[in-house]
Amino acid sequence: MTSRLAVLLPGQGAYLPGVLADRARHFPRAVEVLETIDAVTAEHGFEPVAPLVLERDAPALDELLAKNSDQLDLAIYAINAAGFEMLSGLGLRPDVLVGHSFGEFAALSAAGAIPVADVARMACIRTEAFRRADPAEGGLLALDVPAWRAEHLVGLLDDPGLRLAIDNGPGQTVVSGPSASLRAAEGVATGLGFRATRLRARYAFHNPVLSLAADIFRDSTADVRVTEPRVPVFSPILGRHVRTVADVQEVITRNMVAPVRFYDALITLFRSGTTAFIEAGARQALTGIVRSSLPPSARAVALLPSRGDVESITAALDEAGFPVSWNPLSAGSGQAESVVREVQASPQATVPSERDSPTARADVLAELANIYADDLGFPVEMLASDIDLEADLGVDSAKQLALFERVRKQYGLSEPPAERRVRATTLEKIAELVEEQRR
Repeated sequence: MTSRLAVLLPGQGAYLPGVLADRARHFPRAVEVLETIDAVTAEHGFEPVAPLVLERDAPALDELLAKNSDQLDLAIYAINAAGFEMLSGLGLRPDVLVGHSFGEFAALSAAGAIPVADVARMACIRTEAFRRADPAEGGLLALDVPAWRAEHLVGLLDDPGLRLAIDNGPGQTVVSGPSASLRAAEGVATGLGFRATRLRARYAFHNPVLSLAADIFRDSTADVRVTEPRVPVFSPILGRHVRTVADVQEVITRNMVAPVRFYDALITLFRSGTTAFIEAGARQALTGIVRSSLPPSARAVALLPSRGDVESITAALDEAGFPVSWNPLSAGSGQAESVVREVQASPQATVPSERDSPTARADVLAELANIYADDLGFPVEMLASDIDLEADLGVDSAKQLALFERVRKQYGLSEPPAERRVRATTLEKIAELVEEQRR
């Protein structure tokens, strides 16, 4: 059987600041997607999202969640949509598209069932629906157990607000609910020896507690015209292919409240001959799930696991066995270049810097580079002062917190404000924070 290719479109958390900074300008259609999305956001009174994905100094995920979460869904969709156009520009054509959670909207858009502008409008309306419904504070809790064990845990707690939300495979199931319910679940899971991790999400997604928001969203998007997908789409929410207009509408209606059976989707596709997977959005969460859930014959690669240039993408695809067809001399266009330059030069594209006038901090930077290189196992030369630890090197937020605790103890610093700590993602910014705390 000939190997089939699935393109995966991730959802919650699939955001990296400036992940398209050195890439989008080479793909005119990707730039057009960003322009279209920003035109829609302006109509709805939202800030543009292009700066978030094109500027290296854009807010990190935690900061965006804390200060401007309204932009997050739009930014995730923008990266997915631009990433898919980049894949197309590289000559790769999927046999099937699979979205995860909110990523299902990107899958439907990539398949031609919903125009880019309408998905952007729906993302804005979705945010407005949450505002109007004002659901109780909640979120998601990942458990490193299979779904059947997570279901037993949910049943044991007998909490009507707690639900199994996402089945990612034998090693990860996600439950959702109000914050108090998640704290109880986390306590029981930890007591039983399971690892429980709170995910970066504001609401109890894929849970009937969001029914009011889902109803508002459904009614407010009833005028969106949808068509049958032109490329096959498999929906983890429906548990089957999306074939008709009614199927598309069902995905839209159930996306907030229905569980995501991603593991079942992977197994179904693998059994039908889909053994190649490319994750088109930011980070590589879905790539990791494929590798841990399917047999070794399944190939998986992330398009945008970190920031970098186009050559890093083509090299990763080639190494994973996905030959690309791309001519760097002709891939870009003057219009695309000018749009990116305009965004990057705009005052909206930069985050106000708290950096003082340049000072002699070479010693601090050298010490920090040695500390981080020693702990992370990277050559010290690799840790340039402007390298973003998460976006460029893949160092997750938990590891960064642990490393900063080491720095704080070494320099005898007090605990900095949380928002300042979140923004310290490069050695340069950490050095600034060290200097501030030592004054």
